[in-house]
Amino acid sequence: MADGYLEILNRLHDSGGEFVVVGGVAAALHGGSRVTFDLDLVPSLEPGAWAAMVDLLWSLGARPRIPEPLERVRDAEQVRRWRVEKNMLALNFRTPDGTTEVDLLVSESDGVAGLKARAARINLHDRSFFVASVDDLIAMKSKAGRPQDLLDIEELRAIQARAP
Repeated sequence: MADGYLEILNRLHDSGGEFVVVGGVAAALHGGSRVTFDLDLVPSLEPGAWAAMVDLLWSLGARPRIPEPLERVRDAEQVRRWRVEKNMLALNFRTPDGTTEVDLLVSESDGVAGLKARAARINLHDRSFFVASVDDLIAMKSKAGRPQDLLDIEELRAIQARAP
């Protein structure tokens, strides 16, 4: 995992961000070997938590790929409308140098409480993070169905088979 991801995770944790780590970073934290180029998070769309997450990413210089001002992006109800009206799946943020991308998977946000309840707690640098369970990662990757996701599913099933 790139230092940029760890810095972002640490800062989100320290700011009280409410999220579950998913995607390639979660698979790697469970023991997967694939290198990933983005950080996928399922955020809470509770208005205060959402605004704090957006504000933190903005403070790090990350900006959304969509051409919207901060006020609209940090408005959780606006994001909910985009999910319905524009079929928004994720809100992608990119750092100014383009080396770090954070995908906030807002399409999964209604299930964040269930994801957290099933998540593994993984400690990194004296902080504890909710990391989606292997079963949830497999379900999410099956739903996405991209070739890399199918390869990830094979590896995740092998990780499950090795688990005690």
